[in-house]
Amino acid sequence: MNKQRKTLILLSIALVLSGLGLLFTHLWHPYQLKVDGQTLRVRTVAFSLRGLLRQLNYELQSGDRASINPDNFTLSLPSRLSLQRARLVEIHTDGESLLHQSSGLLPANLLQEAGFLLFPEDLLMQEGQIINPYEPLDPGAEASLQFIPAKQVTLQIDGQTRTLFTQKATLAEALAEAGIHLQSEDRLSAPGDTLLQSENTFTLARAKSLAISIGDQTISGMSAAPTVGEALAELGLAPQNLDRSIPPEDQPLPENRQISLIQGAESITLVKDETAFNYTYQLDPEAELDTTSVITPGQLGLIVLRQRSRIEDGVIVHTIDEGSWKASDPSDAVLGAGTMVVVKTEVVDGQTLEYWRKISVYATSYHPSEFSYGALTRSGLPLAKGIVAVAASWYNGLEMQPVYVPGYGHGIIADSGYGIPGRYWIDLGYDDENYVTWHDWTVIYFLTPVPATVQAILP
Repeated sequence: MNKQRKTLILLSIALVLSGLGLLFTHLWHPYQLKVDGQTLRVRTVAFSLRGLLRQLNYELQSGDRASINPDNFTLSLPSRLSLQRARLVEIHTDGESLLHQSSGLLPANLLQEAGFLLFPEDLLMQEGQIINPYEPLDPGAEASLQFIPAKQVTLQIDGQTRTLFTQKATLAEALAEAGIHLQSEDRLSAPGDTLLQSENTFTLARAKSLAISIGDQTISGMSAAPTVGEALAELGLAPQNLDRSIPPEDQPLPENRQISLIQGAESITLVKDETAFNYTYQLDPEAELDTTSVITPGQLGLIVLRQRSRIEDGVIVHTIDEGSWKASDPSDAVLGAGTMVVVKTEVVDGQTLEYWRKISVYATSYHPSEFSYGALTRSGLPLAKGIVAVAASWYNGLEMQPVYVPGYGHGIIADSGYGIPGRYWIDLGYDDENYVTWHDWTVIYFLTPVPATVQAILP
């Protein structure tokens, strides 16, 4: 019995050892471990990746990246494993340095982990060379990167926003890089040589065509100015003095891009109105009878009216009177009435007349039958041919004065009448049988002898 028991115990032990041997044979396994791109081959018994790495004298660090969870316990550890060890990455930007530990290989991911976002035109350099942020770095080794962020330019173009990213130094270079070409009339909110900062905001107003009408002329031009006045000034057509524009200068440019420039002017006109002067007569013994000399010349008075006229495109559109003033008073004249009697001769109607005075008069005629009271004249002589009547103001000084009237003949002043106001007048007498009607201007000759008293001025 004891012998049988011993046999059973030995058999059990043998089975256990055999099983342990088979288990050991199963767990003793070859592994292919790729570390930082390098392949290691090892045969060992391991129940976790961390345990396997400890057998290789490597302790996992924060930031290491493995193909499986390094702490998962398993009897069936994968035969192919990988480990990307964390390493220090130094990032230099804007004069500062940042140390970042990571197992990542793509520079773009490393920058994102360090808190930097990549934008278009950002530059990443390694050892002085520009590198592609989406191509992996060499694994394992520490890396030093220089990050040069692009400058951001926010550009408002005629109300539309466009964002540019650039490494250029100046605004003009950034615009050229973006294919934005400027015309000389465009308006940029800053000079082209403005140095760019990390973030920039500018406005660009594109020049557009304009048509400016001046009278019957149209001038074309380009301008990006916001108002009518600025646009006209840019084109060298700034309104002057009384010029005006439609629309007004302070208004925005019209949608149809048409402006009318009305050229204004003002004129001052002095309208003169003369006031007449009076004159008096003074006897002048040195001058011939019935001639007039100027002793003291008269001077017209002057009243001046000031008128102001508004002129647009050469046409007067408005005139106002600004009042009048007396520029000068009239000054009366003194005329000399000649008193010197000169006897002259003249052939009239084929006769030689000797006369001392000749006057233009308006002649009428009359005859006895016109009067109900008879045909007696003021002198008492009967009315007949040869009797000449004059105005009562002449009669006293010329009564019985012999005269001659062309076409009538000889006569004497022997009657008076009322005459024709405002005219020198005579009335030629006839008898009824030989009456001739007169209504015309003629001349009366006063014949010699000269009377003792001569009126220098006939009233």
